[in-house]
Amino acid sequence: MRKTAQAFSVAIIGALTFGGTAELARAECYVQAPLPPVHRSYIRRDVVEPGVYEVGRSPGVYGWTRQAVVQPGAVIWHEEPSVYRTVQVRVRQRGGSVWHEQCVHGQAGVCRVRVPPSYVTVERQVLVRRGHRWAEHSPSAVAYVERRVLLRPYKNYSHFQRPYIAFSREHLAIQPEGSRWVPASPKPDC
Repeated sequence: MRKTAQAFSVAIIGALTFGGTAELARAECYVQAPLPPVHRSYIRRDVVEPGVYEVGRSPGVYGWTRQAVVQPGAVIWHEEPSVYRTVQVRVRQRGGSVWHEQCVHGQAGVCRVRVPPSYVTVERQVLVRRGHRWAEHSPSAVAYVERRVLLRPYKNYSHFQRPYIAFSREHLAIQPEGSRWVPASPKPDC
């Protein structure tokens, strides 16, 4: 469009300088006209239903297990004391000699006196039954405890539902902005 406008202005300037007004009458005339419409086909994309993510969950799986709990046995010690009895026993005491103070021929002196053996009754403790000690073993106890065990943890899963898209074709005639120079039709008054 610019090139045609420049060409038009050069043609007018050349006609004025070289030929005068008579030449201007013989020159071609140009007028401004709107640009021709542009015909196009457009494909329009319309989202009828958008895509949706659906999230689900599969639950965890649990099970039961039995576990043996062992409580160890204990050892208990028992003790029975010894039994004694008191008895009287006749014991022979040895005889011997004893030094005894006496007056001998008018003077104080010491004489040895013989003592015959004698028997004395004495109390003694006699062992009747010997004491003893023994161990008692209590058996170990086994108990079963049930416990809940996770076999498989839960899992989230997602499913994508695709969008529903509709396409439509539309034919349009678009009138662009601006104008163009077109040759004018010859008229007697031009």
